[in-house]
Amino acid sequence: MGASTGTAWLGMYPFQSLVGHWTLLWSAIRQRLGEGPDELSWSGDARACWTAPDLVLGMTCGWPLVTELIDVVDVVGAFDVSVPFAADGRYRSVLVASKPRSLAEWRSVGDVVVAVNGRDSLSGWVSMCHAWGDAPERVMVTGAHVESLRAVVSGAAHVASIDAVTFEHAVAAEPNLGAVHVVGHGPLVPSLPLVTAAGRVPVTHLRRAIGEALADPSLGPTLAALRVRGFVPLDLSDYRGLSALMR
Repeated sequence: MGASTGTAWLGMYPFQSLVGHWTLLWSAIRQRLGEGPDELSWSGDARACWTAPDLVLGMTCGWPLVTELIDVVDVVGAFDVSVPFAADGRYRSVLVASKPRSLAEWRSVGDVVVAVNGRDSLSGWVSMCHAWGDAPERVMVTGAHVESLRAVVSGAAHVASIDAVTFEHAVAAEPNLGAVHVVGHGPLVPSLPLVTAAGRVPVTHLRRAIGEALADPSLGPTLAALRVRGFVPLDLSDYRGLSALMR
């Protein structure tokens, strides 16, 4: 086993019930990679981790990848996630609302409040704007997908765009969040990119280590809990087209 150095951050789905599973998955990847930190970082400062020059493996969002991180990281690939409408390392956001109206109906209603986790989010802001047809007029920035769900349930917002994996985990953790109505889905986009600091670790080594770890039968329960059913090697070119979603 190589030196226990560097940063590993897989904190895009930081539900408490999943922390142990992410830890097990990273341990399996590290064992096969032969290097990297013993423990995952759970720092709340995602950008500091994404831009760390010693990042061995990280998980980021597709929008920051194509707007901020192109020259900072190398793309390794994405998990193929087990959620509706997902396939081959790609997925769609879930558009939810307080009432079972179509998006067209919601657009025709005045004073609609749209909740998004942040304006730098592919699954939140970008997917919502694409599905809405434009930037919604009244926007509530909640800071997290779970908070967007809570805003719709409480009546503080009418519509929200939620990462599909977050939606499944959030409803499992807080069943009352399932009271929302699914009224549509965002565009089909690559799942959250797995990245490494540019030039830090050969991408081929990481892809092999991740693939071998996911093939380990003993990780079956962990992968099921994480809603990970596979790994798809992807390159930056697979994400570059995302920029067109906001044109």
